[in-house]
Amino acid sequence: MVINCNNNHFSRKNIKKAWNEIKKTNKITFLTHYKPDGDGISACAALSHICEHLCKDIETIYPSKAEFEFKRQPKNILINKHKQIPDLIIVCDTANYERMYFHPDFEMIPMINIDHHISNTINATFNFVDGDSSSACEILYELIKEWNNDLFDQYVAECLLMGILYDSQVFHTQSVTSQTLRVAADLIDLGANLFELKTELLANKDPKIIKLWGQILQNVQIAPKGNCAWTKLTQEDMKKFGVTPKCLIGFNNFLSSLSNIDVTLIFYETKDGKTKVSLRSKKADVNLLASKFGGGGHKNAAGILSEKPIDELITQILKEL
Repeated sequence: MVINCNNNHFSRKNIKKAWNEIKKTNKITFLTHYKPDGDGISACAALSHICEHLCKDIETIYPSKAEFEFKRQPKNILINKHKQIPDLIIVCDTANYERMYFHPDFEMIPMINIDHHISNTINATFNFVDGDSSSACEILYELIKEWNNDLFDQYVAECLLMGILYDSQVFHTQSVTSQTLRVAADLIDLGANLFELKTELLANKDPKIIKLWGQILQNVQIAPKGNCAWTKLTQEDMKKFGVTPKCLIGFNNFLSSLSNIDVTLIFYETKDGKTKVSLRSKKADVNLLASKFGGGGHKNAAGILSEKPIDELITQILKEL
């Protein structure tokens, strides 16, 4: 059964069925996307914490190492491999099969899909997909609330709020709604400290990063028509300033807010030679643009991960724009 919704009002009947599936299984595997970020990691951490307390055998599989270090991590993390044949798979914050570790052993196993990307193409047993939500963690909050309120403790609340803060860039993206803020308030009431989590996420703005941001701003180029602006960051730049991609958290939203330019793009190189692109817009559908290059996301916020060299990809995407 496929339950792709455009709001948070999922069928209670199917939410209950998904919860019964979790309760009756012994082995559960959690999956998230390549180079997992704060939303996917936090959703897996919350669920693995819950399932550990339910005495399940759990493992979490990342297709590659996480780009950032987070305080709250899932239990029993494996990189691009599995040790158990699970009874149930739960996928968090992943739009398609290509972006996660999905072994042929998993093909006939029941699966729960929790995601907020409108480009999601995963056809699981239960698909809780809401393109209007700020994050997978916002959707997961709604599911847990329906499953059993007693599942919430301070740790789960902290995980979910961290995921929301990460993907909403601390409530700055256009995906933030009144519902997002209500969920955040509920999580604060459950023990999550908004100030501490926000500081944990953003408190790396040391002088090295401020200088890097200055250089990136100097490298910003604006299209002749004034409709888009872009900049790039190479591995050489990151080594020069002694920073990691985490330093870019919030930069694209900052760039977008500087003027009336509609589309902003940040291109940066990964350690393994790939190119990542962060796209933001005020009006244009950047998800449509990203999908042409194997990426996806939301209308006003999307991403691309490409095998192409950074300068080649810049040329191709700007031509498309």
